[in-house]
Amino acid sequence: MAAAGAGVGLGYRSHTPVATAAQILNNSLGGAIVAQLLLGALGVLTVTGEYGTGMIRSTFAAVPRRRIVLAAKVAVCGGAALTVGLVASFVGYLSGQLAIRGTAIPAASLGDAAILRAVVLTGVYLGVTALIGVGIGTIVRHSGAAIGTLFGLIFVPMIVAGLFGESGIQVGRFVPLLMLLNSISVSSPVPGLFSSWISALLMCGYAAVAILCGGVLLRHRDA
Repeated sequence: MAAAGAGVGLGYRSHTPVATAAQILNNSLGGAIVAQLLLGALGVLTVTGEYGTGMIRSTFAAVPRRRIVLAAKVAVCGGAALTVGLVASFVGYLSGQLAIRGTAIPAASLGDAAILRAVVLTGVYLGVTALIGVGIGTIVRHSGAAIGTLFGLIFVPMIVAGLFGESGIQVGRFVPLLMLLNSISVSSPVPGLFSSWISALLMCGYAAVAILCGGVLLRHRDA
């Protein structure tokens, strides 16, 4: 996130015409594309790591109520990922702003509600992606397959939506990556997409569904 923010700022220093504050902000947060993959994989490994080593049997022997185990993993991973996501988002924003200092490019102030909203919700998005990873990891139980599934769910729907051109916006507004790039991490959401707050809530809904499905399967399957 820091490298992306700084790189964008440096790239825009000599850009013609002069970039707007919105352009700098939108592109400075672009590192979230990679960050979501890393945090999502972390969420997966929070669960599948124990399956891979066989330690999950010891965990369930110590805590027979499996839903408590899953809830603990959600709390720990979610808290850590949300913290990292928010810090990364603010670092990406600040890196971009520092890189354009001394130029004619207008600063994007956190005093602007639209700017602050984009930075905060980008961090929230990253944290929620990790929770989706926890849910998928609980469902699939295999690290490689679960991470592959997560990556596919992030990128494939965007490609499918793109095949429908402008009409694909009705589908695209439900796609995580398109929500990130065009609704959440921007000061002005693209027309036709959900607002940034609705997009963030929709991501929370995805995480809740993944975790609930994982919890149901966890309760009825052998370790």
